[in-house]
Amino acid sequence: MAGENCTLVDEFILVGFTDHLVIKTTLFVLFLLIYIITIVGNIGIIVVVKTDSRLQTPMYYFLSNLSFLDVCYSSVVTPKMLVDFFAHKKTISHTACFSQLYFYAGLVTTECYLLAVMAYDRYMAICNPLVYTVIMSQRVCIPLVALSYVAGFFNSTIQVGVGLRVPCCSSNVVNHFFCDGPPLTKLSCPDDILKQILLASLIGFNEITTTSVVIISYCYILFTILRMRSVEGMRKAFSTCTSHLLAVTIFYGTLLFMYLRPRSSYSLDQDKVVSVFYSVVIPMLNPLIYSLRNKEVKVAVRKGSKKRQKKTFAKTMSLKLSLLFLLLLDSATTDLESKTRKSDEMAKGNHTSLTEFILCGFTDRQDIKAALFVLFLAIYIVTLVGNIGIFVLIWISPCLHTPMYFFLNNLAFLDLSYSSAITPKMLANFLAERKTISFTGCIAQMYLFVCFADAECLLLAAMAYDRYMAICNPLLYPTLMSRKLCICLVTGSYLTGSMSSLVHTCFTFHLSFCSSNVINHFFCDIPPLLALSCSNTHINEILLFALCGSIQMGTFFVILVSYFCILCTILRIQSSEGRHKAFSTCTSHLTAVALFYGTLLFMYLRPSSSYAPDTDKIISVFYTVVFPMVNPLIYSLRNKDVKDALKKTLERNLRSC
Repeated sequence: MAGENCTLVDEFILVGFTDHLVIKTTLFVLFLLIYIITIVGNIGIIVVVKTDSRLQTPMYYFLSNLSFLDVCYSSVVTPKMLVDFFAHKKTISHTACFSQLYFYAGLVTTECYLLAVMAYDRYMAICNPLVYTVIMSQRVCIPLVALSYVAGFFNSTIQVGVGLRVPCCSSNVVNHFFCDGPPLTKLSCPDDILKQILLASLIGFNEITTTSVVIISYCYILFTILRMRSVEGMRKAFSTCTSHLLAVTIFYGTLLFMYLRPRSSYSLDQDKVVSVFYSVVIPMLNPLIYSLRNKEVKVAVRKGSKKRQKKTFAKTMSLKLSLLFLLLLDSATTDLESKTRKSDEMAKGNHTSLTEFILCGFTDRQDIKAALFVLFLAIYIVTLVGNIGIFVLIWISPCLHTPMYFFLNNLAFLDLSYSSAITPKMLANFLAERKTISFTGCIAQMYLFVCFADAECLLLAAMAYDRYMAICNPLLYPTLMSRKLCICLVTGSYLTGSMSSLVHTCFTFHLSFCSSNVINHFFCDIPPLLALSCSNTHINEILLFALCGSIQMGTFFVILVSYFCILCTILRIQSSEGRHKAFSTCTSHLTAVALFYGTLLFMYLRPSSSYAPDTDKIISVFYTVVFPMVNPLIYSLRNKDVKDALKKTLERNLRSC
């Protein structure tokens, strides 16, 4: 097909299943029910494995990761599918489509490798039981899981990279209910045989390699079981791997049928039914398989349900966690679908080498500007005094030299830093005739803000983990949360924030900007800068979704799981005084997290029709200016240790005077 017949589409239309209202309603209720069972079941498996000491083995460590993958890749597909049942236009933006493909392909491929790892684990447990605990140590299990993720997302990156380079024909109608490889390939032109061979080879390599590992492992397991003389021993050995064998059979059977057929035999209507099975149904079946067919899991669940009627509580909490997780995962896609696509073929005369940007700010009315200047100046002074006060107080008070306050010290530094990256320039612009910022200054401001904001997300997750260790493992807390580990966690937060910010900054300012240099914001943020660009920003939007989504979703999940475990532990405490004391140690952090993530959820979980730059400015003020002021107030007014240390310091200073 000629090049001029190809077009780079702004959005795709997902055909879905049917337009019949009764059938759509029935399918909506059915898939919603399946999705709720999937979320509750898999999060339940994760919590049971985490909280029951008898399940702290390699087999259940891999199972908890399998449940996490099922939750994730089901949540990549199902929410959008449910929304489209009643949407007027079943559209998905180009960026969101390839983001969905990226995460779905990455997570599914990771699950393939993880199932192979689980087969190897069963082989070691049955064929080499005497050295099993030595060989399958934590030092081996963690790298095996990490390599599964690396292999999965490496495969996904290649698939999406190839897909982005293939232009689509005039049709943008995807005959499927989500963005999968085969239906997107149907739309591409020209029909590039080499790229089809590359993708088929890549998928075939992953499927055949992992399938071979599974088959070889179970051949050795079968030979070992057949050599056993005791019937009871044979039954016991085989019962440890029946759940995994059943899950592998269902998962690989569906995938092999779906992806390793000749292209000529593709029937997209038939493939929708098959796709529903492995993208929606299988994630629901896995927790049922591992709970109904696994004695240890059933005993652990039964034991947990008998204590303080935790069964009802666990269901309620799991459902709440699932809804929050669904909202967080769906937020980035909703945000991306509201953005406008830029043209790639603007004439060079329309580009200009900018030396500065103009920040619109809030208003041009002098009376309002004066009032806002006084208000934000007061907030900034309180921010400086409060965070520096927290920093100094922790430094000079020996009673606050603990991991919890080491993290709080760094939180105060981050609040001070990213507030100072924005507020001084914003205050200066209230009084300036021209609200300009140099090109270099804009780069520096964006880099510092993204760096410190991402680092704060990671640090809040580290603080949640610290509270989990302090309350759930008090005897081992001083050993596990050593100074070396605390420094590593904080350093990792800063390095991850820096790397994320560096990638965003390089990709954003590598773009070409149009003749307009007016930023409709009060600081240099990524979305308003992308709005000025004349270049193709799809890669930037995918990058923004992938990096920010990974950091926010990952840290939010760590915080939720940590506090769920903390709540379970607190409810097991017999003394009401003990429960009060345990919970009081984390109320300050919980309040800070609720404010911080509450703002983010409100920012990104609105309908796309309600997005407005003026509204976003107000919300941005809250988490860039107000929140850094609130943190020291929360940790001083709601924390007995900080108040006592402050009182002692003031009394000491008054005596010296």
